[in-house]
Amino acid sequence: MPKVHKLGPHVFAQIIYQPLQWGNKIKVKGWTQEIEPPYRFAAPLMVRLPFKYVLVLGKWQGTKEEEEALNSALLRRDVTYDDFTEEAGWLPPPD
Repeated sequence: MPKVHKLGPHVFAQIIYQPLQWGNKIKVKGWTQEIEPPYRFAAPLMVRLPFKYVLVLGKWQGTKEEEEALNSALLRRDVTYDDFTEEAGWLPPPD
């Protein structure tokens, strides 16, 4: 887990290693969620640095409850009956 550097009460910075292909992009919008209290979340700006490092600058946007924060961090969602309809793109297996 990259260390979060506080730049103020609501602003933070990180330097992370991200060996992904960005193409010609120099900056992208990211997303982060703390998995320890106070479970803050943010949509930071990520700026590409040399040698596959990334500078992350952001402002905390708020907090979430523990369960909601962990679900967000894992990108989990509850599946409903409506997710299993042909209109939603699901096709039942042949009999």
